Amino acid sequence: MVNNAQYLVTLFLVVFTLCFVAHASALVQETTYLGRVTAMDPLSLTLTIRAESQYGCSYSGGTPSCAFSSIDPVQVVGTVPDEGVFNTFHNGDLVAATILGDTGGKWAAIALVIVPPGSGTYLVSDIYGDPRTIPLDLGADYQFDYSTLPDCSACSGSVCKALSARVVVKSGESVLLEQSLNNGQSARYSGRNDGSWISILYISGEASADTCAGASPATGIQPVSSFVIHINPPVGGFTAPTGTPSPGETKRSMEKPLQTTEPERTRAGAFLLTPLGAMGGIALLYRIRGKRR
Repeated sequence: MVNNAQYLVTLFLVVFTLCFVAHASALVQETTYLGRVTAMDPLSLTLTIRAESQYGCSYSGGTPSCAFSSIDPVQVVGTVPDEGVFNTFHNGDLVAATILGDTGGKWAAIALVIVPPGSGTYLVSDIYGDPRTIPLDLGADYQFDYSTLPDCSACSGSVCKALSARVVVKSGESVLLEQSLNNGQSARYSGRNDGSWISILYISGEASADTCAGASPATGIQPVSSFVIHINPPVGGFTAPTGTPSPGETKRSMEKPLQTTEPERTRAGAFLLTPLGAMGGIALLYRIRGKRR
């Protein structure tokens, strides 16, 4: 009887360890939608959209083809990245938005989408949240990227708070602005002669712990940073960039379902399957052990 008890305790510890490892490595699912704002609640800091398209990728010969595809309309609600959302967005606005987890979670980013007349092209004029989660081009031919510097004394698992963000603004191959920002600092570029400009406010951020001394290779939740980006249009308004598909081609790519696409599986599912599988293994091993006795 003592041996059986010790056996069960050992196996229980194995299950507990598997649960912990699975949880520690769980990525948070990100789903990107295209739709229109249907409700905003500044008191609860939530924004709701009627999502009509979802972003996904299909693969042919190892080459990804990514686009928004039509879905059955669904209401998606989430907590906004910053209160300034309520000053920029209005009911009926066309937006691209990425939710962390499922409806009721937090918006990783919300972007105001514009369609230049006669183009059928989707561009972005404003972003609140993490711009890396919005798979659309900025207006006025601006490109934005950033990297964050981790505070290695403030880490949780694979993610640390960021000490600062290094932001880069480009147009084509030309670097227009490169600057380090601390929380609450901003940058602006207005060096063109077309009347356009771009402003960036860095609210706060996270960084991967990989570069910290003594960090061990590990997967975990993804770092998410928060910015406020605004693009002022050139004189004459936004236009479609060179090489943009025709309106007909864009419409077909938006409406045609991606036959080989399925939602990204997250490791959150493994968090449930791993311990359940282990518990099944315990039952099987205990039964075998009982028969041998």
